[in-house]
Amino acid sequence: MSDILRSMTAVLVLCNWCFAQNNNQGQNNQGQNNQFPGGILINADGVIGSPQARRINPALEQKRLKALAGQELPTEMATASELRKVSLVRLEQELQAAVDPGKEIDPKLRYLAGITQLQYVFAVPETGDLVIAGPAEGFAPLQDGRVVGVETGRPILTLDDLLVMLRLSSMRQTLGCSFDPEPSRLANAQAWNNANSSPASLNVARQRFYQMAKVLGNWNVTIFGLPQSCHAAVTAVEADYQMKRIALGLDRPRIRGFRSYLDMARPGGNTMRRWWFAPRYEVIEQSADGHVFHISGPRLQLLSQDELVDAQGNRSDAAFTEITAEKYTLQFNKHMEALCQQVPSFAGIQNLFDLAVACALIRSNDLQSAVGWEPTLLLDEKAFPVQQYTVPMEVPSLVNVKSVSRSLLLGVTGGGVTIVPERIIRRTNVLPAERTPQILSDDALVSWWWD
Repeated sequence: MSDILRSMTAVLVLCNWCFAQNNNQGQNNQGQNNQFPGGILINADGVIGSPQARRINPALEQKRLKALAGQELPTEMATASELRKVSLVRLEQELQAAVDPGKEIDPKLRYLAGITQLQYVFAVPETGDLVIAGPAEGFAPLQDGRVVGVETGRPILTLDDLLVMLRLSSMRQTLGCSFDPEPSRLANAQAWNNANSSPASLNVARQRFYQMAKVLGNWNVTIFGLPQSCHAAVTAVEADYQMKRIALGLDRPRIRGFRSYLDMARPGGNTMRRWWFAPRYEVIEQSADGHVFHISGPRLQLLSQDELVDAQGNRSDAAFTEITAEKYTLQFNKHMEALCQQVPSFAGIQNLFDLAVACALIRSNDLQSAVGWEPTLLLDEKAFPVQQYTVPMEVPSLVNVKSVSRSLLLGVTGGGVTIVPERIIRRTNVLPAERTPQILSDDALVSWWWD
């Protein structure tokens, strides 16, 4: 048999943010093999894994979700809306009314009236309201606990994520997560590979690659710019984990012609690569009076960069990008909408980016002062803490191996996600008056949400 390919394709991924939810405000959901709502499992050692897949009939599941939403939500909220508005001022009042007597927070408040994507921010001096708005629908939890819209299956914007963004100390800080190997383990894996690259059969070479992944071991999870145990942090880790499984071909999106990075890779490529999710918006539009902002665009894009690794396991950016990685990144971004429909945690990243942008717009344009409102409870971490979750501390070195021209390619991935909110809002275009939605209505004067 031919010699094995000597280079390891260790694919480093930088991604973002995901959805896991429990129902106990301020409580830590600890425990062995704790199944989070969503697509990850965390064992007692804090290591992430994938739960066993279950076959679900989509039509029956949607029927179940609609029935549940019909039972738990008022008819108006369970009905799809092209543009649902939520007043942050009156949302805070509703929350205060629940917190004072120690009541449970109503799911209608916790899931922001069912908004599935944020599109507008309104300052309304006439009523003293600061409003966020976007398409909405009835919502209910999937069998894995993730709360989604009953029509589209998209995850719903959450109060916890809004609170995290409102409470950021600075909109200039970098938010996200990263998966990184220990430099010493990375050096050991490279040394092991060099010492075990003698000619061998494909079966023996395959086993060597899997052994090298064991030498590399688990990758460390780092959360930055976010509370360490918040919903947004778990969202970031889940999305990153699922993105790298797709890159390796361990999970296959139901998209015609979609190929994993490992499918595209060829012998002789660079040994290290990272990918990361980053924001991608059209130019944000602002009304002439400065009181309305329109947010549009894909929200999300995948970026990539080759890396070099020295004998000590230290990583640095390479001065080139491999052609197969370019093709994979272009393919991924081309199918971003379909991927977000199929992978809820990716849509969760879109929602998180939207909330980060909205809060940056509110702060940078001092919209609170424009409407004469000073938030209190929404900014008070002690009086109203966000829910706490167990965030994975480590991820395993996921491995996949494929044969190419009687040689083998190994894929091993890690990653993270980054966003700096202030960078997204530096440039705005004028929002024409004819495309500015009407915000005032009779319902807008009495309810914390309206269509």
